[in-house]
Amino acid sequence: MSGAWKKIAGQSKTLIIVHRIFDNWRRRRAFKAGNTVTAYGSTHESWSLEQSISYIDRVFREYLEFAGLGPEALRGKRVLEVGPGDNFGVALKFLASGAAKVVALDKFYSERNVEQQTRIYQELKKQLTAEQTRMFDECITLGENIELNGERLNYIYGFGIEEADEILEPESFDFIVSRAVMHNVYNIERGFEAMDGLLASGGYMLHKIDLSDENMFSSRGMHPLTFLTIPERIYFWMASDSGKPNRKLIGDYRDQLVKRGYDTKILISTVLGAGALVPHKEQIEHGVDYGNQTLSLINEIRAQLAAPFRDRSDVELATSGIFLIARKP
Repeated sequence: MSGAWKKIAGQSKTLIIVHRIFDNWRRRRAFKAGNTVTAYGSTHESWSLEQSISYIDRVFREYLEFAGLGPEALRGKRVLEVGPGDNFGVALKFLASGAAKVVALDKFYSERNVEQQTRIYQELKKQLTAEQTRMFDECITLGENIELNGERLNYIYGFGIEEADEILEPESFDFIVSRAVMHNVYNIERGFEAMDGLLASGGYMLHKIDLSDENMFSSRGMHPLTFLTIPERIYFWMASDSGKPNRKLIGDYRDQLVKRGYDTKILISTVLGAGALVPHKEQIEHGVDYGNQTLSLINEIRAQLAAPFRDRSDVELATSGIFLIARKP
């Protein structure tokens, strides 16, 4: 699509929808043809070394912190990281802390710069103790190319989490983790069914999930809930194969885990019109965590929302980011 067409499309809800339908069709066609390479997920490409290290450290720390676990809980454990993107830094943090194996699973192969990635891994090593360094070096070799020891760090791409139970052994993981991935899984029923089958008894799911429109309409100055106004059939054509927001809300994720008997806690991390919530909270209150601006945004568009969303509570519609912690019985 030309730059001029994109500019025009960005000014019209209808044209954005048409563009998304075309992009979804194009991506589905490319994937079926075996083209799994994408720039989507190449998050570190535009970052400085310091930004990359800070991000990796924060992601790893939050997995443990929000689950109420220490690094010792990882010893000998098997981890499935869903959607690592262009970097294995978080996986290597798990492995350096004593995890037995990490499988990094991506539907698409994110483009990456080997020199940049090597600098990131070398910087990560500087943080480690001698024992952690030994475990780190068992998993990855840094040189002209980056080589992974597949017995410890196995990278698989071309499969979404919805298909993971078809290629991985049942109950073969103690942790399944992701960051900014699950909201791009269109069929979360199938996604959670697959993860449930892969997770061992007593294992943890830890997912940070964005519930926003990912700038689809909001970056064009439109209402941040515009994407919830589109009828489901049309939105399916827009998003089912292109990694766009699945439009599931906090209650939809809770339902997936409750019906499977998981001990579940969901922390609200971001609130519509109010931004990041620090610290994250299980319950949000009007006048404390959000104000009249948030309610005005919701009331302004509620009558236009598609049927599945029109009767949702203010709190559900106000929740635009969550951290999900669930333990399998």
